[in-house]
Amino acid sequence: MRRVLLASESPRRRELMNITKIPFSCASAQIEEKLDHQLPIYEAVMKLAREKAKAVFETHPDEFVVGADTIVYIDGEVLGKPADAEDAKRMLHKLSGTTHEVITGVALISKDVDKTFYESTKVTFIELSDQDIEDYIRSKEHHDKAGAYAIQGKGMLFVKRIEGDYSNVVGLPMSHLVLELKQYLEI
Repeated sequence: MRRVLLASESPRRRELMNITKIPFSCASAQIEEKLDHQLPIYEAVMKLAREKAKAVFETHPDEFVVGADTIVYIDGEVLGKPADAEDAKRMLHKLSGTTHEVITGVALISKDVDKTFYESTKVTFIELSDQDIEDYIRSKEHHDKAGAYAIQGKGMLFVKRIEGDYSNVVGLPMSHLVLELKQYLEI
């Protein structure tokens, strides 16, 4: 069975890939992660995922590379990873009592494959008190998380409803990804 090279060092993506039993390894994409705001949001996320995959593929040309990028999108604003605790507080206040979209762009690149796709999941938060937000920030779970929360951790306490793929919110839409991989790999 051909191995997958995941263009990510994310522990969450690694955990999701481990569930599949698909052999894989990880390599970090050494690029500046910057969305192209000239493109529609879904295209911009897929483009960034492709840039990550392409950067890893250039140094591993015999591999089957999977790249991904996840964002939180609400009211036309992209909530990426918070710059600091204040930025995380701002994001959580914005998400409080509303529905937002979590979009993950995925790119598959090998010698004979160059494909991108995305998955979108709607997440509705309960109303968060200032104390809820302060306690969450103190947990430091917001670090390195799009939208400043982790649905697989304490952030699950904020979720009232989810419409779509849960694993997409964690960082990799596994059912969609595995369906795509089955087209190209013997899994």
